Amino acid sequence: MKHKLAIICVDDEPSILRSIQAELENSLGPDCIIELAQDGEEALEVIDELTADDHQVAVVIADYIMPGLKGDDLLIKIHSQNPRIFKIMLTGQANADAVGHAVNAANLYRYITKPWDKDDLVTTVREALRSFNYDLKLEEKNTVLQELNQYLEQKIAERTTDLRHANHQLKILNGELTRSNEALEQFAFTIAHDLRQPLQSIIGFAKLLRVQFGDRLEPPAIVYVEKIIGGSDRLQQMIEGLLAYAQAGIEPHGLTITDCNTVIREVLANLQFTIQNTQAQITVEPLPTLAVNTTQVLQLFQNLIGNALKFARPNLCPHVEIWVERQEQAWQFGIRDNGRGIPPEECDRIFKLFHRVPTEASPPGSGIGLATCQKIVERYGGKIWAESQWGAGTTIYFTLPQRPDDCHC
Repeated sequence: MKHKLAIICVDDEPSILRSIQAELENSLGPDCIIELAQDGEEALEVIDELTADDHQVAVVIADYIMPGLKGDDLLIKIHSQNPRIFKIMLTGQANADAVGHAVNAANLYRYITKPWDKDDLVTTVREALRSFNYDLKLEEKNTVLQELNQYLEQKIAERTTDLRHANHQLKILNGELTRSNEALEQFAFTIAHDLRQPLQSIIGFAKLLRVQFGDRLEPPAIVYVEKIIGGSDRLQQMIEGLLAYAQAGIEPHGLTITDCNTVIREVLANLQFTIQNTQAQITVEPLPTLAVNTTQVLQLFQNLIGNALKFARPNLCPHVEIWVERQEQAWQFGIRDNGRGIPPEECDRIFKLFHRVPTEASPPGSGIGLATCQKIVERYGGKIWAESQWGAGTTIYFTLPQRPDDCHC
């Protein structure tokens, strides 16, 4: 329930009190309670009673000369208890010192001399009530804002605690994932390494069987031997690719200042036989010098250029273009070929381990080379992607950092 505002009139003359009460009641109507007191002590008691009933005392109109507390001392005491109350001194006997004392110590709102002008008194009280209401509403809004701020601060603190807990859990999970990946890579390296020797024995014995006993084998047996040798060769290629993939994750990555132009020349020397047989044309723009692991970058370029030569279109000499563009914090390399291309839906899949583009006449491969390229690039905080159209060639893009401290090795 919203209580009415209260006005207290204090004067030792009952006739003056009744006159003020009548004027205010006629002008303000029933919206305000008007209480009377004949001295300061009684006025303080009335304020306490109204406050106990949850009324808001808005205005106190006090005479200066009264028994007991004088008007200025009364207003000062009221101000010390409730500074929001508007204080008006209505008297004909107060001197300038008393008024100044009330203004300074009680924040006196208005001084009106007796005999007073009715319109002046009513207007002053109305303005005081309007200001009191404004201050009251402003205080209520501030209270609501403070409560809202406290609620938001509490929620932020709770969210911060939850976020710290989540970050801690994520850190633990990342550590476990890193250890798991390292163990998995080490396991793949160990298994692939251990499979090499028995596989080489299988290939060796199969070839020995073909050489020494080939003329005595029945035709079906010769076919079986050839299938053993062919399958073993493909398995050996897959094991070598798996070893390269595992080594990209577990070998130490010492960074050295590496001229990519020198790396490309070495790659082209390694691929010279294929380049000559296919009459390929390789165009290389000047490349930057980076702080990288030279062996890894050589493997990266060799896999990508080798793929561009391998997946050439029939009866068309391969043409491979290599260039680089400088970005804000990285170098973006591009390798474009005029080969068979990749179906658009396969562009995001070709970097998955053991994935091969399903075609009727796919060249031999293990599906590990591009996965190894992705692992190398991501070791440096870069990214690799493909843009292609089936039958119209492929462009592989990848990024490497410009400075050594940009690397995440």
